[in-house]
Amino acid sequence: MRILGIMGSSRKGGNTDTLLDVALNEAKKYGAVVSKISLGRKRIAPCNGCDKCTSTGKCVTKDDMQDIYAEMLASDGIIWATPVYFWSMTGQMKTIMDRTYALLFPKLQLANKVGGLISVAGNRGCLNTANVFHMYFSYNHMFFAESAQGYATEKGDIKKNALAINMTREMVHQMISLIQANLRYPK
Repeated sequence: MRILGIMGSSRKGGNTDTLLDVALNEAKKYGAVVSKISLGRKRIAPCNGCDKCTSTGKCVTKDDMQDIYAEMLASDGIIWATPVYFWSMTGQMKTIMDRTYALLFPKLQLANKVGGLISVAGNRGCLNTANVFHMYFSYNHMFFAESAQGYATEKGDIKKNALAINMTREMVHQMISLIQANLRYPK
């Protein structure tokens, strides 16, 4: 079982990064092989809307997204972790989401994978962020666990938020159960 964590914050060791580490460490306890991608250090261009991927299932833009595609396709579960900026995900995270458009062709390449979400806000926006991801998971025929969310303003504050830490662990437990159930969407 492989679980990928995608970190949408540029702040290493920040609140979002901390919760993603909690999630990945929890997944390891259940025997998962985990990997983590931090988007803040990646060079990823936005989708150019060329639609060439609709015939090939591959994006023509050659950048760090190529490695991310490979990691996503090799994983059974994907945890998206983002701070909340203006009631939604970070720009880096949205760029990644947009670039997965190529994975819709020739068939839904992310179908039957399990999605998880961690969002961290200063005081609001987690629900709106979760709604976008739930639509994304549904559209891609992914199964998804309850999202984990936390509220923190200063770097490190999330470590004192027992509810956010427990929600993160519970989300991972649900993801593991869904992966082990081997559920499949009808063809």
